[in-house]
Amino acid sequence: MRKITKKTLAIALAVPMLTTSALSQITISGYLEAAAIAGSTKGTLNTGTTKNLGADATITIAGKGKMTNGWEYSVSQNLQSDADRNGRTLGNSGHPLTTRSLVLNPSKDIGLFYTYDGVYGGEIARTTIPTVAERPVDFTGLSGLSEFIDVTSGHNAVGIDVRDVLPGRLSFAYNPNLDSTSQQSSDRTFGGAGQAASNTASGYSFGYRGAYGPITVGLGYTAIDQKHSATAQDVKSKTLGLIYTKAPFAVGVQRTINDGQKAATATTANVQDTTDSFSATFAVNKEVSVGYILSRQDRKAVAQPASGPTTEVHHLMVAYNLGPVVVTGGYESADDKPATTGATANVSGLDNDTFKLKVKANF
Repeated sequence: MRKITKKTLAIALAVPMLTTSALSQITISGYLEAAAIAGSTKGTLNTGTTKNLGADATITIAGKGKMTNGWEYSVSQNLQSDADRNGRTLGNSGHPLTTRSLVLNPSKDIGLFYTYDGVYGGEIARTTIPTVAERPVDFTGLSGLSEFIDVTSGHNAVGIDVRDVLPGRLSFAYNPNLDSTSQQSSDRTFGGAGQAASNTASGYSFGYRGAYGPITVGLGYTAIDQKHSATAQDVKSKTLGLIYTKAPFAVGVQRTINDGQKAATATTANVQDTTDSFSATFAVNKEVSVGYILSRQDRKAVAQPASGPTTEVHHLMVAYNLGPVVVTGGYESADDKPATTGATANVSGLDNDTFKLKVKANF
Protein backbone atom coordinates (compact mmCIF):
# COMPACT_ATOMS: atom_id res chain seq x y z
CA MET A 1 0.00 0.00 0.00
CA ARG A 2 2.81 2.37 0.89
CA LYS A 3 4.53 1.58 -2.44
CA ILE A 4 1.32 2.37 -4.35
CA THR A 5 0.91 5.65 -2.45
CA LYS A 6 4.48 6.67 -3.24
CA LYS A 7 4.05 5.88 -6.93
CA THR A 8 0.76 7.80 -7.07
CA LEU A 9 2.35 10.81 -5.38
CA ALA A 10 5.34 10.70 -7.74
CA ILE A 11 3.05 10.66 -10.79
CA ALA A 12 0.93 13.50 -9.37
CA LEU A 13 4.02 15.64 -8.89
CA ALA A 14 5.49 14.75 -12.28
CA VAL A 15 2.38 15.63 -14.34
CA PRO A 16 2.47 19.43 -13.76
CA MET A 17 6.24 19.40 -14.30
CA LEU A 18 5.86 17.61 -17.63
CA THR A 19 3.01 19.91 -18.62
CA THR A 20 5.07 23.02 -17.85
CA SER A 21 8.03 21.68 -19.81
CA ALA A 22 5.83 20.96 -22.79
CA LEU A 23 4.46 24.48 -22.89
CA SER A 24 7.67 26.40 -22.29
CA GLN A 25 11.34 26.50 -23.25
CA ILE A 26 13.76 27.16 -20.38
CA THR A 27 17.28 28.52 -20.90
CA ILE A 28 20.05 29.40 -18.44
CA SER A 29 22.89 31.72 -19.41
CA GLY A 30 25.18 34.24 -17.78
CA TYR A 31 28.67 35.61 -17.39
CA LEU A 32 31.51 36.12 -14.93
CA GLU A 33 33.76 39.15 -15.21
CA ALA A 34 36.73 40.46 -13.23
CA ALA A 35 38.26 43.92 -13.54
CA ALA A 36 41.11 45.96 -12.12
CA ILE A 37 40.99 49.78 -11.92
CA ALA A 38 43.84 52.17 -11.11
CA GLY A 39 44.50 55.85 -11.61
CA SER A 40 44.98 59.27 -10.05
CA THR A 41 42.81 62.14 -8.81
CA LYS A 42 43.19 65.91 -8.53
CA GLY A 43 41.26 68.43 -6.48
CA THR A 44 40.55 68.64 -2.75
CA LEU A 45 36.90 67.62 -3.21
CA ASN A 46 37.76 64.41 -5.04
CA THR A 47 36.73 61.47 -2.86
CA GLY A 48 36.46 58.75 -5.54
CA THR A 49 38.72 55.73 -5.15
CA THR A 50 40.95 54.86 -8.10
CA LYS A 51 42.19 51.42 -7.00
CA ASN A 52 39.88 48.46 -7.26
CA LEU A 53 39.86 44.75 -7.99
CA GLY A 54 36.41 43.26 -8.21
CA ALA A 55 34.16 40.78 -9.94
CA ASP A 56 30.56 40.40 -11.04
CA ALA A 57 28.63 37.24 -11.87
CA THR A 58 25.17 37.22 -13.44
CA ILE A 59 22.90 34.26 -14.16
CA THR A 60 19.81 34.71 -16.36
CA ILE A 61 16.96 32.21 -16.24
CA ALA A 62 14.50 32.66 -19.12
CA GLY A 63 11.46 30.86 -20.40
CA LYS A 64 9.02 31.26 -23.26
CA GLY A 65 6.03 29.48 -24.66
CA LYS A 66 2.48 29.77 -25.98
CA MET A 67 -0.72 30.32 -24.00
CA THR A 68 -4.05 28.58 -24.58
CA ASN A 69 -5.50 31.70 -26.25
CA GLY A 70 -2.75 31.65 -28.90
CA TRP A 71 -0.67 34.48 -27.41
CA GLU A 72 3.02 33.92 -26.75
CA TYR A 73 4.76 34.84 -23.52
CA SER A 74 8.28 35.18 -22.16
CA VAL A 75 9.73 35.56 -18.66
CA SER A 76 13.25 36.18 -17.39
CA GLN A 77 15.00 36.68 -14.05
CA ASN A 78 18.59 37.75 -13.32
CA LEU A 79 20.60 36.77 -10.27
CA GLN A 80 23.50 39.18 -9.79
CA SER A 81 26.37 38.91 -7.34
CA ASP A 82 27.09 42.65 -6.99
CA ALA A 83 23.46 43.77 -6.73
CA ASP A 84 24.21 45.62 -3.46
CA ARG A 85 27.22 47.47 -4.88
CA ASN A 86 27.90 50.25 -7.36
CA GLY A 87 24.67 52.13 -6.74
CA ARG A 88 22.44 49.06 -6.84
CA THR A 89 20.38 47.88 -3.91
CA LEU A 90 19.20 44.50 -2.74
CA GLY A 91 16.26 45.95 -0.83
CA ASN A 92 15.27 45.03 2.70
CA SER A 93 15.35 41.28 2.14
CA GLY A 94 18.93 41.24 0.88
CA HIS A 95 18.28 39.03 -2.15
CA PRO A 96 20.25 39.16 -5.43
CA LEU A 97 17.18 39.04 -7.71
CA THR A 98 17.61 41.98 -10.06
CA THR A 99 16.51 42.53 -13.67
CA ARG A 100 13.34 40.65 -14.57
CA SER A 101 10.46 40.81 -17.03
CA LEU A 102 7.13 39.25 -17.96
CA VAL A 103 5.98 39.88 -21.55
CA LEU A 104 2.68 38.87 -23.16
CA ASN A 105 2.61 38.95 -26.97
CA PRO A 106 -0.82 39.09 -28.66
CA SER A 107 1.17 39.25 -31.93
CA LYS A 108 4.85 39.00 -32.89
CA ASP A 109 5.19 42.80 -33.06
CA ILE A 110 3.35 43.81 -29.86
CA GLY A 111 4.43 43.10 -26.29
CA LEU A 112 2.62 43.97 -23.05
CA PHE A 113 5.24 43.95 -20.32
CA TYR A 114 6.05 44.19 -16.66
CA THR A 115 9.70 44.78 -15.82
CA TYR A 116 12.07 45.58 -13.00
CA ASP A 117 15.25 47.24 -14.24
CA GLY A 118 14.57 46.18 -17.84
CA VAL A 119 15.47 48.07 -21.03
CA TYR A 120 12.07 49.50 -21.95
CA GLY A 121 10.55 52.93 -22.49
CA GLY A 122 13.02 55.71 -23.21
CA GLU A 123 15.90 53.55 -22.00
CA ILE A 124 16.06 51.87 -25.44
CA ALA A 125 17.55 55.16 -26.71
CA ARG A 126 19.71 55.94 -23.65
CA THR A 127 22.98 55.21 -25.45
CA THR A 128 22.60 55.98 -29.16
CA ILE A 129 26.29 56.21 -29.99
CA PRO A 130 28.64 53.36 -30.94
CA THR A 131 30.62 51.99 -27.99
CA VAL A 132 33.25 49.32 -27.38
CA ALA A 133 32.25 47.06 -24.47
CA GLU A 134 30.82 49.69 -22.06
CA ARG A 135 28.80 52.89 -21.92
CA PRO A 136 30.74 55.96 -20.68
CA VAL A 137 28.87 56.19 -17.35
CA ASP A 138 29.49 52.50 -16.58
CA PHE A 139 33.26 52.57 -17.17
CA THR A 140 34.23 53.63 -13.62
CA GLY A 141 31.34 55.66 -12.20
CA LEU A 142 33.81 58.50 -11.52
CA SER A 143 33.23 60.70 -14.58
CA GLY A 144 30.41 62.83 -13.15
CA LEU A 145 28.46 62.50 -16.41
CA SER A 146 24.67 62.48 -16.36
CA GLU A 147 22.73 60.25 -18.71
CA PHE A 148 19.15 60.02 -19.89
CA ILE A 149 16.71 59.58 -16.99
CA ASP A 150 14.21 56.75 -17.36
CA VAL A 151 11.54 55.15 -15.16
CA THR A 152 12.66 51.51 -15.46
CA SER A 153 16.29 51.47 -14.22
CA GLY A 154 16.12 50.11 -10.67
CA HIS A 155 12.33 50.36 -10.66
CA ASN A 156 9.12 48.45 -11.39
CA ALA A 157 7.23 49.51 -14.52
CA VAL A 158 4.59 48.34 -16.99
CA GLY A 159 4.03 49.28 -20.61
CA ILE A 160 3.83 48.31 -24.26
CA ASP A 161 6.49 47.52 -26.84
CA VAL A 162 5.78 47.77 -30.58
CA ARG A 163 8.27 46.37 -33.10
CA ASP A 164 8.70 47.11 -36.81
CA VAL A 165 7.51 50.72 -36.49
CA LEU A 166 8.71 53.13 -39.20
CA PRO A 167 10.80 50.68 -39.09
CA GLY A 168 12.12 50.24 -35.58
CA ARG A 169 11.03 49.76 -31.99
CA LEU A 170 8.65 52.02 -30.08
CA SER A 171 8.42 51.47 -26.32
CA PHE A 172 6.27 53.14 -23.63
CA ALA A 173 6.77 52.54 -19.89
CA TYR A 174 4.77 53.78 -16.90
CA ASN A 175 5.88 53.71 -13.26
CA PRO A 176 3.15 54.57 -10.73
CA ASN A 177 5.54 54.54 -7.76
CA LEU A 178 9.25 55.24 -8.21
CA ASP A 179 9.76 54.72 -4.46
CA SER A 180 8.86 51.02 -4.47
CA THR A 181 11.60 48.48 -3.83
CA SER A 182 13.06 45.73 -6.01
CA GLN A 183 11.18 43.02 -4.08
CA GLN A 184 7.89 44.96 -3.96
CA SER A 185 5.07 42.50 -3.19
CA SER A 186 2.35 41.70 -5.71
CA ASP A 187 -0.14 41.47 -2.82
CA ARG A 188 0.65 44.50 -0.64
CA THR A 189 0.89 48.23 -1.24
CA PHE A 190 4.20 49.94 -0.60
CA GLY A 191 4.49 51.61 2.81
CA GLY A 192 8.07 52.82 2.55
CA ALA A 193 9.81 53.67 5.81
CA GLY A 194 9.89 57.44 6.31
CA GLN A 195 7.62 58.15 3.35
CA ALA A 196 4.74 60.56 3.81
CA ALA A 197 2.67 58.47 1.41
CA SER A 198 3.05 55.30 -0.60
CA ASN A 199 3.12 57.14 -3.94
CA THR A 200 5.51 60.08 -3.73
CA ALA A 201 6.68 60.08 -7.34
CA SER A 202 5.34 58.67 -10.61
CA GLY A 203 6.35 59.02 -14.21
CA TYR A 204 6.33 57.76 -17.76
CA SER A 205 8.94 57.35 -20.47
CA PHE A 206 8.86 56.52 -24.16
CA GLY A 207 11.56 55.81 -26.68
CA TYR A 208 12.09 55.02 -30.32
CA ARG A 209 15.03 53.33 -31.99
CA GLY A 210 15.19 52.43 -35.67
CA ALA A 211 17.60 51.89 -38.55
CA TYR A 212 17.31 53.66 -41.89
CA GLY A 213 19.97 52.14 -44.10
CA PRO A 214 23.35 52.95 -42.52
CA ILE A 215 21.81 55.45 -40.04
CA THR A 216 20.36 54.47 -36.66
CA VAL A 217 18.13 56.99 -34.86
CA GLY A 218 17.30 56.95 -31.17
CA LEU A 219 15.12 59.36 -29.22
CA GLY A 220 13.63 59.30 -25.74
CA TYR A 221 11.50 61.39 -23.41
CA THR A 222 10.74 61.05 -19.67
CA ALA A 223 8.46 63.01 -17.34
CA ILE A 224 8.36 62.40 -13.57
CA ASP A 225 5.96 64.06 -11.12
CA GLN A 226 7.62 64.56 -7.71
CA LYS A 227 4.72 64.50 -5.26
CA HIS A 228 6.52 64.43 -1.92
CA SER A 229 7.03 68.22 -1.81
CA ALA A 230 5.41 71.21 -3.47
CA THR A 231 8.85 72.77 -3.95
CA ALA A 232 10.60 69.73 -5.45
CA GLN A 233 11.53 70.00 -9.12
CA ASP A 234 9.66 67.68 -11.48
CA VAL A 235 11.83 65.80 -13.96
CA LYS A 236 11.97 66.23 -17.71
CA SER A 237 14.58 64.30 -19.69
CA LYS A 238 15.13 64.31 -23.46
CA THR A 239 17.67 62.59 -25.68
CA LEU A 240 18.40 62.33 -29.41
CA GLY A 241 21.19 60.32 -30.99
CA LEU A 242 22.40 59.30 -34.47
CA ILE A 243 24.75 56.51 -35.51
CA TYR A 244 26.27 56.14 -38.98
CA THR A 245 27.72 52.72 -39.75
CA LYS A 246 29.93 51.93 -42.72
CA ALA A 247 31.92 48.83 -41.87
CA PRO A 248 34.47 48.72 -40.36
CA PHE A 249 33.75 52.26 -39.05
CA ALA A 250 30.89 53.65 -36.97
CA VAL A 251 30.43 57.23 -35.75
CA GLY A 252 27.70 58.81 -33.66
CA VAL A 253 26.53 61.94 -31.85
CA GLN A 254 24.02 62.32 -29.03
CA ARG A 255 22.56 65.15 -26.95
CA THR A 256 20.80 64.58 -23.61
CA ILE A 257 19.09 67.32 -21.59
CA ASN A 258 17.96 66.62 -18.02
CA ASP A 259 15.82 69.09 -16.09
CA GLY A 260 15.75 67.87 -12.50
CA GLN A 261 16.91 64.59 -10.99
CA LYS A 262 15.16 61.30 -10.24
CA ALA A 263 16.20 61.21 -6.58
CA ALA A 264 13.16 61.97 -4.43
CA THR A 265 14.58 64.78 -2.32
CA ALA A 266 12.53 67.72 -1.11
CA THR A 267 14.68 70.49 -2.50
CA THR A 268 14.41 73.71 -4.48
CA ALA A 269 17.95 73.25 -5.83
CA ASN A 270 16.85 72.85 -9.43
CA VAL A 271 19.49 71.61 -11.86
CA GLN A 272 19.79 71.23 -15.62
CA ASP A 273 22.43 69.09 -17.34
CA THR A 274 23.15 69.24 -21.07
CA THR A 275 25.45 66.45 -22.23
CA ASP A 276 26.86 66.14 -25.76
CA SER A 277 28.78 63.04 -26.83
CA PHE A 278 30.71 62.16 -29.97
CA SER A 279 31.84 58.59 -30.56
CA ALA A 280 33.83 56.64 -33.17
CA THR A 281 34.65 52.93 -33.35
CA PHE A 282 36.79 50.88 -35.72
CA ALA A 283 36.88 47.11 -36.16
CA VAL A 284 40.54 46.33 -36.83
CA ASN A 285 39.62 42.71 -37.62
CA LYS A 286 37.14 40.09 -36.41
CA GLU A 287 38.78 39.96 -32.99
CA VAL A 288 39.96 43.52 -32.21
CA SER A 289 37.92 46.73 -31.98
CA VAL A 290 38.92 50.20 -30.78
CA GLY A 291 36.77 53.17 -29.83
CA TYR A 292 36.90 56.77 -28.65
CA ILE A 293 34.20 58.89 -26.94
CA LEU A 294 34.30 62.61 -26.15
CA SER A 295 31.62 63.90 -23.77
CA ARG A 296 31.03 67.50 -22.67
CA GLN A 297 28.52 68.43 -19.98
CA ASP A 298 27.24 71.87 -18.96
CA ARG A 299 25.36 72.22 -15.68
CA LYS A 300 23.02 74.96 -14.53
CA ALA A 301 22.51 74.62 -10.79
CA VAL A 302 20.06 77.25 -9.59
CA ALA A 303 20.95 76.96 -5.90
CA GLN A 304 24.72 77.20 -6.51
CA PRO A 305 26.72 80.46 -6.66
CA ALA A 306 27.86 79.47 -10.16
CA SER A 307 27.49 76.45 -12.37
CA GLY A 308 31.22 76.12 -12.93
CA PRO A 309 33.19 75.13 -16.04
CA THR A 310 32.23 72.52 -18.64
CA THR A 311 32.92 68.92 -17.61
CA GLU A 312 34.94 67.16 -20.30
CA VAL A 313 35.42 63.39 -20.40
CA HIS A 314 37.55 61.32 -22.81
CA HIS A 315 37.24 57.53 -23.18
CA LEU A 316 39.62 55.34 -25.17
CA MET A 317 38.74 51.62 -25.36
CA VAL A 318 40.09 48.48 -27.01
CA ALA A 319 38.43 45.03 -27.00
CA TYR A 320 39.85 41.61 -27.93
CA ASN A 321 37.09 39.12 -28.70
CA LEU A 322 38.02 35.47 -28.12
CA GLY A 323 34.55 34.04 -28.65
CA PRO A 324 33.00 33.38 -25.23
CA VAL A 325 35.77 35.41 -23.56
CA VAL A 326 36.30 39.14 -24.17
CA VAL A 327 39.27 41.15 -22.84
CA THR A 328 38.88 44.94 -22.73
CA GLY A 329 41.18 47.75 -21.70
CA GLY A 330 40.42 51.41 -21.42
CA TYR A 331 41.41 54.88 -20.27
CA GLU A 332 39.14 57.58 -18.84
CA SER A 333 40.07 61.24 -18.39
CA ALA A 334 37.45 63.36 -16.59
CA ASP A 335 38.14 67.08 -16.07
CA ASP A 336 36.19 69.67 -14.04
CA LYS A 337 33.62 67.24 -12.67
CA PRO A 338 30.62 68.10 -10.47
CA ALA A 339 31.60 68.35 -6.81
CA THR A 340 29.35 65.45 -5.76
CA THR A 341 26.28 63.69 -7.03
CA GLY A 342 23.12 65.75 -6.84
CA ALA A 343 22.51 69.41 -7.60
CA THR A 344 26.11 70.62 -7.21
CA ALA A 345 28.15 72.75 -9.57
CA ASN A 346 31.10 71.64 -11.70
CA VAL A 347 34.46 72.38 -10.07
CA SER A 348 37.56 73.56 -11.89
CA GLY A 349 40.49 71.22 -11.29
CA LEU A 350 38.39 68.32 -9.99
CA ASP A 351 39.83 65.62 -12.27
CA ASN A 352 40.25 61.86 -12.66
CA ASP A 353 42.62 59.82 -14.83
CA THR A 354 41.71 56.14 -14.71
CA PHE A 355 42.80 52.88 -16.36
CA LYS A 356 40.73 49.69 -16.44
CA LEU A 357 41.36 46.09 -17.51
CA LYS A 358 38.48 43.61 -17.65
CA VAL A 359 38.08 39.92 -18.55
CA LYS A 360 34.54 38.69 -19.20
CA ALA A 361 33.55 35.06 -19.82
CA ASN A 362 30.07 34.24 -21.10
CA PHE A 363 28.33 30.91 -20.64
